[in-house]
Amino acid sequence: MTIADFTEQQLGPIVDEWVEFARTRVPPSHDFTREELADHAKVLLLAIAADMRQAQGAEARHDKAQGNQAGNAPALTRIAREHAAQRFEQGFSFDHLVSEFRALRASVIRRWVARPQQPDRSDLEEMTRFGEAMDQALYESASLYARKVEDSRNLLLGVLGHDLRTPIGVVQMSARYLLQSDTLDGPQTKAVARILTSSERMTSMVKDILDFTQTAFGVTLPISPAPADMEAIARSIVGEVTTLRPDCHVDLSVAGDLHGRWDGDRISQMLANLLANAAQHGDASEPIIVRVRGEGDKVTFSVTNKGTPIPANAQKTLFLPLRQAPASEGERKAGSSGLGLGLYITREIAMAHGGSIEVASDDKSTSFLVRLPRVPPAGRDRRAHGDGNR
Repeated sequence: MTIADFTEQQLGPIVDEWVEFARTRVPPSHDFTREELADHAKVLLLAIAADMRQAQGAEARHDKAQGNQAGNAPALTRIAREHAAQRFEQGFSFDHLVSEFRALRASVIRRWVARPQQPDRSDLEEMTRFGEAMDQALYESASLYARKVEDSRNLLLGVLGHDLRTPIGVVQMSARYLLQSDTLDGPQTKAVARILTSSERMTSMVKDILDFTQTAFGVTLPISPAPADMEAIARSIVGEVTTLRPDCHVDLSVAGDLHGRWDGDRISQMLANLLANAAQHGDASEPIIVRVRGEGDKVTFSVTNKGTPIPANAQKTLFLPLRQAPASEGERKAGSSGLGLGLYITREIAMAHGGSIEVASDDKSTSFLVRLPRVPPAGRDRRAHGDGNR
């Protein structure tokens, strides 16, 4: 008897055992029926049995084990994904989902091994095929569950970021109004100025969250290219940064033709992120060096700071979201949002313009180099990727 035949024969007891195990994983305040807990157990086991009966060569089985055989066992894949979707809606955790497959595998194998027949070499082959089918079902189920968790998280962040803009805007308008009045004394003026500065930082953080959630859903960051002067953008941002950080000195130099078509707001955001990063992690006693160059059909700019180098292993993940390079001091400096999104969004802005960004760091300095074409590739504008509200 094969495991496929055995599974069908023992279907009732195996499903009963699955239900009892699932009851131990029921989220608090939930009272599910037997049918809800049994979920896809029966059809999943039948799909596994059907998959095991299909002839598969060594190469096909290897590809399947590696996840390289697209579209194999479509029924098994569909049922596993449906199970994950239902468990997600029922409030089961990812750990609980995985533990169900572990328990199901153990239940079948334990009953199979306990048969009165003397085991032989074919039993090992049967158990291997069963394990391969279970692995595929687990992979498909876990992958879908993880995607749903990621989508829900990104949706929550997006809604939260969008809804925060209005109250933050009210705080900013009120602070500006108070600063323009003649009713505040010196300490009160300083307090309101701090409120305005902090609310502006919150606005920047909300913008980063919205940009992150948009790109996390697989959408290219929207841009609106228009004629722009990179020198004017650089001088404006350097002026803003040094005004907000009086102790920060920036050495700016420009050369060549710096005109092109870019999204000025996005380029400003990118340069501001790089300058903020340099000010946060660099040696405060040394100037930040900004070099902007126009060469042929490209414009490049670099931001360099002295200070503790970025470790080689950290450089590999520096542009990933929610990652940060180790701070040069024991704790994060004031002015850092702590979100770990600045460099990620900087890279997304460069890529949206058809450009690139790279980092080089040693014991002498850390430098970020951005390369941008004078004109972004066709189609990379806001109309191609949605309305781009930000």
